[in-house]
Amino acid sequence: MFIGTDRLTHTYMPGTPYAKKALDNVSFEIKQGGFALVIGRSGSGKSTLIQHLNGLLKPTSGRVFFDGHDLGQKGNELLKIRRKIGLVFQMPEELFFSETIFDEIAFAPRNLGLEETEVQTRVIEALEEVGMEAEQFIDRHPFQLSAGQKRMVALAAVLSLRPEVLILDEPTAGLDHSGQKILFKLLASLNKKKNMTFIICTHHLDQVAALADQVLVLQEGRLVMDGFPQKIFGRRSQLIKMGLSPPVTAEIMADLAERGLDVRSDIFNLEDARAEINRLRRHRVK
Repeated sequence: MFIGTDRLTHTYMPGTPYAKKALDNVSFEIKQGGFALVIGRSGSGKSTLIQHLNGLLKPTSGRVFFDGHDLGQKGNELLKIRRKIGLVFQMPEELFFSETIFDEIAFAPRNLGLEETEVQTRVIEALEEVGMEAEQFIDRHPFQLSAGQKRMVALAAVLSLRPEVLILDEPTAGLDHSGQKILFKLLASLNKKKNMTFIICTHHLDQVAALADQVLVLQEGRLVMDGFPQKIFGRRSQLIKMGLSPPVTAEIMADLAERGLDVRSDIFNLEDARAEINRLRRHRVK
């Protein structure tokens, strides 16, 4: 197993009148180089789940695995494993504290005890990975940047650790449409060129759904669906009953099919929808 869980259960404040089971017997596996979406309504357990995946939280019962290692183990081995699993929370730029972009990105590599020359190499490399020229940005204050640039710096700070897995919680929060497109184009590039594994928690599926090869659906702490996007987003009525909105493209294609048009209703990305509609038009012309 590359990364995943086995019967993971987590209860907050166990043994008290305020005990709350946030995760209940959750088991899944994400392959190396995969791109997984974790979806569910607020309170479904998404944030609790991703905090287990790099050892920030310990299971009440069950296990979490990464690359054959049980994250329940103690000591330095866990610290080494955590460095390979980057976690980016919502609005990470709100946690900036350094005077320059260089120092902001250099913070994590310096904490590893790396030589300053290696730190500099990693900072420049990370900035280039997110499409920002080092010479133009390293001496600037983070709060002089646009919202999209701040998000890229926050991402660069995690990439400076050279993780194998990147977990993002609502990565589009606070970004306009243009910023979202730039972000997802970057994630797709990292996934393809570096075989980096992605796990993304989000309510906004329209742009990111086309990148995914696996969708996990949580409801009240339980994993109720796990499979290919076509399979999950094809269960439109079930998702709507759970209070979830399928990608807009999936909604449109399902609506066209319901109106009697001969189109596939399991399409959820714009490119495939365009090809399907063009196919229908060519067929009608004949």
